[in-house]
Amino acid sequence: MPRSELLVVINSFGLLFAIANSFTLGLRIEVGRVLAHFFANWRLATWVLVINFVVLPALIVGFAVIAPMQPDIKIGYCVVALAAGAPFAPAITRLAKGDAALSTALFLVMMVVTVVVVPLLLPLAVRAVAPGVPPVGAWDLAWPLLAFVVAPLLIGCLVRLRYAEEVSGWARPLLVVQLVALVLYVNLFIFAFSDLFKGVWWGAYAAALAVPVLGIALGSVLTLRNRESRHASVITTAQRSITGAIVVTIFGYTQPLANVSVTVINTIGILLLLFLALEWRRARPDDGSGAAASSVPAPRHSAEPPAPAPRPVVQEPSRTQS
Repeated sequence: MPRSELLVVINSFGLLFAIANSFTLGLRIEVGRVLAHFFANWRLATWVLVINFVVLPALIVGFAVIAPMQPDIKIGYCVVALAAGAPFAPAITRLAKGDAALSTALFLVMMVVTVVVVPLLLPLAVRAVAPGVPPVGAWDLAWPLLAFVVAPLLIGCLVRLRYAEEVSGWARPLLVVQLVALVLYVNLFIFAFSDLFKGVWWGAYAAALAVPVLGIALGSVLTLRNRESRHASVITTAQRSITGAIVVTIFGYTQPLANVSVTVINTIGILLLLFLALEWRRARPDDGSGAAASSVPAPRHSAEPPAPAPRPVVQEPSRTQS
């Protein structure tokens, strides 16, 4: 199959993942409760938004400006820098025994902010790192995000509100669909552009480690007292938005090398965060129920047989003499 035709199949799997992921999110998340949790932690949430949309993008884009990489690879770094809100962040946070509710709230708000920030700032960032690349308009970046990210999310929310009982079992099958679509998208893309992956091994692969490392470092300093909240902020910051990056590289910046760098950065980030989540889960002690149960001394058994229980004394009624 020619590469151009195979690319159509690959992009179809990418869009299927984006639609299924956003629609499933609408079915599973109660937006009102999530937003209430977000505003209940508004100070930490505000700092997380500043880190994800100001500090971390500035560092990543600045790194792409000075790094000796091809311009198309630098475009991928800009996409990853501005596309925040990873769909797997709540699941990885739950694996690490962190605050999954906070991670879900941060993810949902960052996904919405990404739809606004990417069309406005991504063309400026690309112009800074790759001046010779043809510009992409803000609307050309905005409408795919609205059509394939926001619209399925809203439809999922409306379907859940209208048909809550009927769609209660849809989430798990849709999760399988989106995971299969993502695996096929990534593997077929690597197969179709294996020559590009080999050609940029030391440039993109080694430098891609800096993105999740920066996210982990910045997320760790947001809160030092509450371990569950710290894990949520670290994972939500270090893992970038796969859904938004896929949509942008399909409709906006379609350079294959840009998609290569996006794939490499997101893959390394997921693997690194999974390792950290497993280590955090292992290091965290139990909730205390097991320890409390083990601290209660067991009754001591005597070698002598137990004394027989006293027999109840039954008083016979007195006979009346006639």
